[in-house]
Amino acid sequence: MTQPQDPWSNPDNAQWQNPAGSYPAGSHPAGQEPYAGQYQVSHVGQASFSMAPLSPVLPQELAPARPPTITAAMWIWIAAAVLSVAVLPVMLLTNADYFVSPDDVVSERDRQAGEFGVRALALMSGFGMLVAAAPYIAFAVVLRNGQSWARILLTILAVLGFLTMIAILFIALAAQVWQPAVAMTVLVMGLTVAAVVLQFLPPSNRFIR
Repeated sequence: MTQPQDPWSNPDNAQWQNPAGSYPAGSHPAGQEPYAGQYQVSHVGQASFSMAPLSPVLPQELAPARPPTITAAMWIWIAAAVLSVAVLPVMLLTNADYFVSPDDVVSERDRQAGEFGVRALALMSGFGMLVAAAPYIAFAVVLRNGQSWARILLTILAVLGFLTMIAILFIALAAQVWQPAVAMTVLVMGLTVAAVVLQFLPPSNRFIR
């Protein structure tokens, strides 16, 4: 099987050197006679596509910018949730000496065991509050994107959390050292109310969809 001959590699091929020589004179229309040594390359398979112009986006169709009220509400929700985790552990640890009274123990070993029990109880209560605070943080982040259902769930959780803080407040007031836990409880309740108000202000209503 013979290899095809490359006409460009043969300098003696006059037809490829001068394609005009392969056509008799006068066979081309006037003014279109090919010139010697010139080659005309046609591009095959190229097509031009036209795209219709995109319709302009009206200003009212653009997503509204996030108002500061929503951003503030998100951070306040997160701050209230984080602070609420520490309320019960603080109340227990600040009253550890009263939970483990010298009159109730018979030896130093029993006293140490009682203190360990209070710390374990504080740790478990903190973990429980952390689990309860997780939805607040998650829905607060979703609220930042303007989701209406997140605002509704946060409002429901705010009512439940407010009632829980009221119950903890009464327990803290009955403790021997009540000041730290009561102050934290009142602060959590105030932050909760502030977050709910901020997420229902007019700028927030225009952003929520």
